[in-house]
Amino acid sequence: MTSRRRLKKEIDYVVSDLILDCLTYTNLYQKPNDEEALQIVQGTLILRNELRDLANHPEKRGDDDSVKSHYDNIAKTLIGGVEEGYGKLGKLVNPDS
Repeated sequence: MTSRRRLKKEIDYVVSDLILDCLTYTNLYQKPNDEEALQIVQGTLILRNELRDLANHPEKRGDDDSVKSHYDNIAKTLIGGVEEGYGKLGKLVNPDS
């Protein structure tokens, strides 16, 4: 099981990569006011805050879950949320596919 500190660092690292890619998209395509890319960033930051809150307060989990499964669920939610964000960004970059 990964430590709480390591999990929070991984959350920040993965989220920052997605945000950086969204900002790179807006700068590269000369669309600094692209609302869809900014919505991806906003959704990603909300996800980050929720996941860090869950990592900081494992007592909010269900009584029947173990701490290990609680942190595993946080990691799965992180991966799913980031994949969804990259899917949306991919559609912005290449709308034909």
